[in-house]
Amino acid sequence: MELFIAREVMAEWNARNALEQKRILLPLNCEAAREHSPCDLLVAFFCNSPGEPGAQVEQSEEEIESQLREGRPALIYFSEARIDLKGSHLLQDGVIDEFKKRYMTATIDSYGDEKEFRAKFARHLDATVATHEHFKIEAVAPAATAVAEPKPLDPRRTGPLSPWAQTILIEACDDFEGYIGRIKVGGMLRIQANGKQLVEQDSPASIAKWEAAFDELLTGEYIRDAGCNGQLFQISTKGFEFLKTLGKSPVGYIAELGGM
Repeated sequence: MELFIAREVMAEWNARNALEQKRILLPLNCEAAREHSPCDLLVAFFCNSPGEPGAQVEQSEEEIESQLREGRPALIYFSEARIDLKGSHLLQDGVIDEFKKRYMTATIDSYGDEKEFRAKFARHLDATVATHEHFKIEAVAPAATAVAEPKPLDPRRTGPLSPWAQTILIEACDDFEGYIGRIKVGGMLRIQANGKQLVEQDSPASIAKWEAAFDELLTGEYIRDAGCNGQLFQISTKGFEFLKTLGKSPVGYIAELGGM
């Protein structure tokens, strides 16, 4: 349930801030996050779960240490409600204090129920993105590299998809998980793939063009909804088959799964 709540809170953050800050938070599952490690923001939960608690904690601590060594933020939470873990060392007295001493640059807290976790995570997420040095560096990097104007696309259709729809697919294909982020608030639209914002702002014609391209991919089943309240999408099998005709192949773990 904590993972579901965390994704919801991130989606709400995107709806409030993505257009203004020109960034989208894309949650990764545990295995994908380990492949990306260290990631932009690590969120760890310690609560009752099947398996060997000691081994799980040891692996989590290695990931936390790696994250903090890189100067990146980590949010760590302990569930106080899982009293059935009495026999596990996770909830023994002093564990949270020990974590706070060991990981002084991380945000560490506990919660009694899901409502309290949602409130604390939302507050910590806002504060971390707003104040942590890692996000400040990431925010100025695109402006420093955006020197050349992008070459205009040829508007002629050369296949089943428009050039703009093809561009979205091609950029997403170079992403580790084939992700596409899409947020629309009022008349503003942001489409992000492979870390790039594709929609030129302050141009109704441009927004309409990219929105039509995205709808073209969705209705044609070249992409599929990947959750996050309709803000996150992923290339479908049909999309990967089309990319093969362009000489494009997926990267990362998507490639290992055969583009599924």
